[in-house]
Amino acid sequence: MEKRGPRERFQELAVVAEVATAMLSPVGLQEVLDIAVEKVSRELGAHFGSITLLSPEQSTLDIVAVYNLAPDYAEKVRRTRPLRADASSPSGRAIQTRQPTVITDVGTDPLFAPWRQLAEEEGFRSFISVPLVVGADAIGTLNQYLAEPHEFSAAEINMLTGVCRLVCVAIERAHLYEALKKQHETAQQVSEKKSRFLAAVSHELRAPMTAIVGFTDLLLKQIPGPLNDDQRRQLRLLASSAQHLLLLIADVLDVSKIEAGRMECVLARVDTARVVGEALDMMGPLAEAKGLTLEWQPPAPPIALSCDAQRCKQVLVNLLSNAIKFTTRGRIRVEARRDSSAARLARISVSDTGIGVKTEDLPLLFEEFQQVGTPLASVFRGSGLGLSLSRELARLMGGDIEVQSVFGQ
Repeated sequence: MEKRGPRERFQELAVVAEVATAMLSPVGLQEVLDIAVEKVSRELGAHFGSITLLSPEQSTLDIVAVYNLAPDYAEKVRRTRPLRADASSPSGRAIQTRQPTVITDVGTDPLFAPWRQLAEEEGFRSFISVPLVVGADAIGTLNQYLAEPHEFSAAEINMLTGVCRLVCVAIERAHLYEALKKQHETAQQVSEKKSRFLAAVSHELRAPMTAIVGFTDLLLKQIPGPLNDDQRRQLRLLASSAQHLLLLIADVLDVSKIEAGRMECVLARVDTARVVGEALDMMGPLAEAKGLTLEWQPPAPPIALSCDAQRCKQVLVNLLSNAIKFTTRGRIRVEARRDSSAARLARISVSDTGIGVKTEDLPLLFEEFQQVGTPLASVFRGSGLGLSLSRELARLMGGDIEVQSVFGQ
C-alpha cells in the first residue's frame, strides 16, 4: 500500500471540501451530479469524467452526467453495449464488489474490449470506476478517464472514494429536495383549487342571500302590508342572520382574492371619523340588541388616513363584530389617535369588556379557520376568517393589527 504524505492528504481533503462546498446549496439532482463530476475531474486532472446511476429496473447503469465527453457519449455507450450492473462491465463490477475498478490501459484490458473503439474516438486510455454506496446499496459509480495509461495511486483512489461519499449524501439531499419541491407544488395546486372553489361557491351564494336581505327589508318596511310585533321580531332576526351570512360570504371571497394575489387596495386620504362612523352605524343595531354600549369620541383635531376607505371600514366592522360577539355585558370603545412612536401613523383601537383571551391563545386569533377555545366559542360560531382577513387587509394598506388581552377582563 502506497504511503500518503501530508501533501497528498491535504490535497485530498481540499478536493473533498471544495466538492462539499459546491453542493451545499439546495439544488436539483442533475445539478448535484454535474457539479460533482466537474469538480473532481478538474482536481484529479482527468481529461473526462462521468457518473452512472442504476436504472429503475436495477439491471443496467445509465450515464447521467459527463465532463468533457461528447454530449451523446451516453447514447454511444448504450448503442455499443449497455452497461450491465454486473461483472461484465467495469462500472458493473464496481457495483458488484463495492470496490473501485481500475483499468490501467483500456487498449489491452479485456473487460473494456466492447467499448475500446469508443475510447479511441473519445481519446482516453485509462479508467477508474468508484462505486456510490448508500447504506448497504450501491446506486451508481463515479468514473474518471485519462488520456494516457495510468496507475491510479492510493491517494487518488482515497480522494475519489471520499468524494463519492459526499456525492451520495448530496444525491440523498437532492432526492429529498425534489420530493419537498413536488409536495410544495402539489400543496400550491390544492390551495389554488380551494380558492377557486370557494370563490365560485361564494359567488353563487351571494345572489340568493342578497335577494333574501332585500325582500326582508321590504317586509320590515311593511310595503306589502302591516306586521304585528312578533312578525317584526322574527323578520329582524332573519335580516340579522342574512346580513351575517353575507359578511361571511364576502370574507371568503376576499380570502380567495388575497390567496390568488388579486386583491387590490386603492389608497386615498380619508377622515378617520367618517370611516369609524360608518362602521359604527352598521354594527350599532347588533350592539343595541345585546344591551351593549358603543363608545366613540372623534379625535380633535381630525386625523386623515391614507387607506382604502371600503377596506378600512371592513376591518373595523370585523373587529367590532368580534367584540360584540364575545361580550355579554358592558361596553365596546373605539379610539383613534396619532401613534406616539411614529407621528405619521394613526392607531385605531377597538376594546371591549368581554371574556378576554388567554395568552397562549393569542397567536391563534389571526390563523385562518381557527377559533379560540373560550366558553363563548361554542355558542357563537363563525368562519374563523374575520381576524385573519382583517390583518391581511391592514397589511395590504401598509398597516397592521396587534392584540392585547387579559383573560377574564
